[in-house]
Amino acid sequence: MKWLGYPIYRLLIAYIIGVIMAYYIDVEIESVLWVLFISLLITCSLVTFSRRNKVLKLFFSLAVLVFFVVLGNLNLSSKNPAYHDSHYINYVITGQEQVVTFKLTDQLHPNAYNDRFYAEISQLGNEAVKGKALILFKKADSVSYQLGDELTVYDDISSASDERNPGDFNYKEYLESIDVYGQIYVDDDQILSVITVNEKSWIINLRDGLMMTLENSGLKERPLGMIQALILGQRNNVDAAVTQSFRNAGVIHILALSGLHVGIILLILSRLTNWMKRLKYGNWIQSAVIIVLLWIFALLTGMSPSILRAVTMFSFIAIGMNVKRKTSIFHSLALSAFVLLLINPKLLFHVGFQLSYTAVLAIILMQPIIYNLIKRSRWKVVDYFWQIFTVTLAAQIGVAPLSLFYFHQFPGLFLLGNMLLLPVLPLIIGLSIGLLVFLLVGIPAGWIVNILNISLDWIIKAVEEISSYNQFIIKNVYLDKVELILIYIFLIGISLFFYRTVRKSRRERVLQKKPGYNFHIALVSLIAFIGFQSFKKLKPVENQFILMHQAVGSVISMSNNEEVTLLVDFHVMDSTRFESSLERIKSSTIHRDKSIHVDSLENKVKFGVTEILIIDESGIVPLDTQAPMVLLSHSPQIHLDKVITALQPQIIIADGSNYRSYVNRWKATCEKRGVTFLSTYEEGAINLSRLVIDN
Repeated sequence: MKWLGYPIYRLLIAYIIGVIMAYYIDVEIESVLWVLFISLLITCSLVTFSRRNKVLKLFFSLAVLVFFVVLGNLNLSSKNPAYHDSHYINYVITGQEQVVTFKLTDQLHPNAYNDRFYAEISQLGNEAVKGKALILFKKADSVSYQLGDELTVYDDISSASDERNPGDFNYKEYLESIDVYGQIYVDDDQILSVITVNEKSWIINLRDGLMMTLENSGLKERPLGMIQALILGQRNNVDAAVTQSFRNAGVIHILALSGLHVGIILLILSRLTNWMKRLKYGNWIQSAVIIVLLWIFALLTGMSPSILRAVTMFSFIAIGMNVKRKTSIFHSLALSAFVLLLINPKLLFHVGFQLSYTAVLAIILMQPIIYNLIKRSRWKVVDYFWQIFTVTLAAQIGVAPLSLFYFHQFPGLFLLGNMLLLPVLPLIIGLSIGLLVFLLVGIPAGWIVNILNISLDWIIKAVEEISSYNQFIIKNVYLDKVELILIYIFLIGISLFFYRTVRKSRRERVLQKKPGYNFHIALVSLIAFIGFQSFKKLKPVENQFILMHQAVGSVISMSNNEEVTLLVDFHVMDSTRFESSLERIKSSTIHRDKSIHVDSLENKVKFGVTEILIIDESGIVPLDTQAPMVLLSHSPQIHLDKVITALQPQIIIADGSNYRSYVNRWKATCEKRGVTFLSTYEEGAINLSRLVIDN
């Protein structure tokens, strides 16, 4: 497939290179604008003469590619709030409370401790500002707010946690990728005023009305939650245990309204509107009708980023399906990605965007290869299930490397779960939409309710049974970015090699073909992957003495090339949080592929020549000795100035077990006394062996 012969692919690759460059390299935006202007000037100058001269044609092509590289760079760089004077982040005073006014715009699924919203900030102090922030309300406050409510609070805007320990999820980076640059923890007594908006937008009222219609239909609780998630994108009513079962079974994408559901709706609409093809310009009329209906569906579901992305992608695919060219589906996919990245270049780094396009591309490239490896059955039912199997397998092969890279686990029973759900999912979605239509027009629909109750109850129980086999969940698999790229080079190379060798003949399904450059690229990437794996295993690792960051707990890690000893103090945690915190610490990159031992943290720890004294909440200070390095743990009630006089420390460290207010007070005291102060809140994990102590 000579895909590079089409301009759209070259321009898309150039644009993506520019976006990646802007993500990893800071360049002055003025310089980028100059390069953009010069490349555009050269392009316009050569557009006429390049047709007559090969050298000028080459320069023209290079100028166009440079223009799109710089365009991608500029588009992402311009999203930086530092270039927008009205963004609130330019007026935030770190650690200082300010009067903040914001409006709640999106509600997130609550976690164990907080109700969470995204909000648009409109006022900070005396400044009129704009920008999104994450708002968290304590569940203990039992306060119920709704979308559209406008609040004024006296609080500080803080940054989300970044990669505090090696291998931790960088929540700050994730929020910034969706243009959220701060968060506010709101207590009841910090709220100055609340303006409740009684009149919601018509689309929210419409969606709420549809939700209420379904609630009054006679559906049981768990089937109701699933249907609201499947066709309205509202997952708040899905039982947490059901969500976890679907995740463990490898079918969580069924509940997350995304490309799968939009693709199914596209196929349903395509079947229902096939009669339009008999009209004059029927193909284009059908495509227009399908696209309009898809966007109405997106509007009803709340226009979430995942739905916007999926509907945009499948709108282009809907056009490509009616264009009588074999490669039109590839062009549609590339064009939809280009449009989305032009609108929001940060999408390139969203996991959902990567998974969606990887899955669709894998289905397009790999499914025909797998499907035609065996003789097609004359039984339509058998052929239907074989198609479902090959689509599922191709999609999972495509997304597996990304799943391992981001989530470090992979459900081994994904084929069983998908083979159970995917054949009936179009029927479930079709019946759910039909039920909603019947209820709205007043047609009795008790029989549909009964079918959905029975079928969804059975599906939930089957998924729970599949998810109960924990031994089939592949866990603790870690890939570096280099390994991820090499795996995808191999998959793309081998798929392109076989893509043209498979024919739909019943007599001869696979053609003999000499290895081409696609095969050679795949082979080289495989060898490079094996070599990189060997290099990682043979590379020696230095002994490490590290203080980890852990909320309401203290952890010191002592490790060598083969084993790790974790000294922990989690005594204030309940058993559930204890286990989850310990598992997170164990999964740190510095602990992988090592034997791990867990022990209690004592008041003094020594590793090699480095020694640290721990002062915990008991506040006991050994006054008969000196301690060059001191760790303050669990917010001890001490007079730090007297402790410094008694122990003469050179370095004082506070970890995540301490109250932030205590940490700030201790920091001020250390600055006054000229003692080095470190906090894992600011530094993340601290390598104690590398701290310089004067003898």
